[in-house]
Amino acid sequence: MTSQLHAVEQAAIQIGSWSSEQVHITDLQVEINLQSTGLAINATAKQVQLTEPVGQLSNVRLRCDTLRWLSGQIDCQSGQLDFTHALWGNQKIAFNSKSRAEEENYQLTLTGIQLGQGSMNVQADYQQGQWQAELTGKNIALNSLVKFIGPYVNEKQLEMLSQWNINAVMNVDAELTGHQTRLASAKVSGKLREVMFADPTGSYAGEALAAQIQVALQIENDRWSWQQTLTIDDGQTYLEPIFLDLAEQSVTLSSEGQFNNANKTWQINSVKFAQSTSISANGELKGEATQLTHLQIDLSSVDLAQLYKDWLKPFIPGSSLSHLQTRGELTASLQWQPEQYQFQMNLQSVTIVDDAGRFAIENLEGKLGWTNQATVIPIDLRWSSASILSLPLGGSTLQAEASQNQIYFSNLSLPILDGELSLNDFQLSLDEAQGRSWQFEGVLSPISMDQLSPLLGWPTLQGKLSGMIPKVSYADEEIIVDGALLLKLFDSSTVIKDLRLQQPFGSLPQLYANIDINRLDLQTLTNTFDFGTISGKLNGRIHNLRLSNWQPVQFDALFETPEEEPGRRRISQRAVNNLSQIGGGPAAILSRGFMGLFEDFSYSKIGLSCRLMNSVCQMDGIEPAEQGYYIVKGGGLPPWINVIGYNREVDWPELIARLKAVSQSDGPVIQ
Repeated sequence: MTSQLHAVEQAAIQIGSWSSEQVHITDLQVEINLQSTGLAINATAKQVQLTEPVGQLSNVRLRCDTLRWLSGQIDCQSGQLDFTHALWGNQKIAFNSKSRAEEENYQLTLTGIQLGQGSMNVQADYQQGQWQAELTGKNIALNSLVKFIGPYVNEKQLEMLSQWNINAVMNVDAELTGHQTRLASAKVSGKLREVMFADPTGSYAGEALAAQIQVALQIENDRWSWQQTLTIDDGQTYLEPIFLDLAEQSVTLSSEGQFNNANKTWQINSVKFAQSTSISANGELKGEATQLTHLQIDLSSVDLAQLYKDWLKPFIPGSSLSHLQTRGELTASLQWQPEQYQFQMNLQSVTIVDDAGRFAIENLEGKLGWTNQATVIPIDLRWSSASILSLPLGGSTLQAEASQNQIYFSNLSLPILDGELSLNDFQLSLDEAQGRSWQFEGVLSPISMDQLSPLLGWPTLQGKLSGMIPKVSYADEEIIVDGALLLKLFDSSTVIKDLRLQQPFGSLPQLYANIDINRLDLQTLTNTFDFGTISGKLNGRIHNLRLSNWQPVQFDALFETPEEEPGRRRISQRAVNNLSQIGGGPAAILSRGFMGLFEDFSYSKIGLSCRLMNSVCQMDGIEPAEQGYYIVKGGGLPPWINVIGYNREVDWPELIARLKAVSQSDGPVIQ
């Protein structure tokens, strides 16, 4: 007797719909085939509705060519899942899985998840609520990734992201662990290229950046801890007002810290920044929500030129410090907390030169600091040479103290040529309400004018310059001299009063002053300027003086012989002719007549005035003449002579041209 046993090798199941708390399936069809290697399952569904943030999958097909069920373990060694998603598009994902339901142990590997033009592989392991996952992504565009993470981000954050133009292509590796639906740890490393970003206002932008990033995150209850390293070594970025060319100078930023989600407090135990090998900084920060409560930063730079160019100059555009040449090394530290701060700096071989030639200092060494606290910070500086405007200053040292937003020192001696400027009781203050201010007193010991005058662009003068400097103060971009500034020059006393200088380091400085000159020695003055010889004394005044950008635009000047001045008063023929030209008279007139026989003449009085307004000089002399005005009035022993001026109004540029012609003239020829 023969019997045959026919086994069931294929089964098909069709379900209209199937639902649970987590899933709803429409038009489910399952086909099971028995093979020698195990079961082959092919399941399709028109729609699968999962909980958010996944949502709805359409045209779903799941195929497992080798399904094994052995000793409570179900394995699918070769499977594929196809579906369509509104955000994820059409997906064809290869997978394999292992599950032991009794032990709540599940393992899943997904290969070929499409993220835009890139792909991602996922390997996950779940056991009794604990899970871990490894992700590997290639050529993933960041803007496509934003679509995927959108459901996980709150509306406010998503709105902010939508306002930025951000993109990048990256390769990423990640290891994640967690419990149930909560993340416990993450390790992420990635390489980014073609990075670009821009905010709506243009304040922040980056282009063609290349970067490497590593992040490690630990989450325990409400406490988040992280370590992070970011290196950018290509492209350009603008973070208002700073522009960096990362191809020339790469940057690295690393940090580690904690965030307490319960009370919204955070601290960065260590943050480190490096720009190639030229600049490095590290610090510590603490805060609550968006409020910074503590800051400590230590900075080191072996390339002051790079530090100034990239990190200092952008914050001071258009100021007197915005065009400098710098070199040297420095270290600095800053400690800050609300309403308290302290800054200290150490300098080594520092040179600072203003491109406009307003100031310079060479080989500056030592330490300086600033604080708003009562604690005193010592300042100890030294330098080999310096200059202000065109005046060279020799090497010197400075010892001072800083406290409560002020710097004070009792004395500083600045060598100037063969003399010296002593500054006494100097005080610099930075007040939050009133801004920057300073004040000092001083003494100028004699400086040889034959050395000083060419530096100032003057003809070579003889004699010495010295003086007493009363209290000088600066506030609201204005320098004011209290009292009278006394100078000694040409054996005379010059008193400068009401001296004010507005915007001294700006593009259009304005100077105001009243100047009185007492008993100026004409012999020394005229010999100095090769004007022709005049002996005697002269008093003068220049009142209501105003210089704009160091050029005179207004004054009321008068120079004349003192009423009571004994002594010899003589004027040479050349001086007579030069004064005649200034007053608008004929040149070299004396050489054509009898008076040309005399080399000099006696006079009783000499004087000339000019009131400058609107580029016109209203000229006058010591007294009216029949025609014009007397510049020189003869007197004393013969021969004597009168010099008369005729022009009452002279354009200031024309008068300057006359003075230049006189200074360059060889003088008349006596025949």
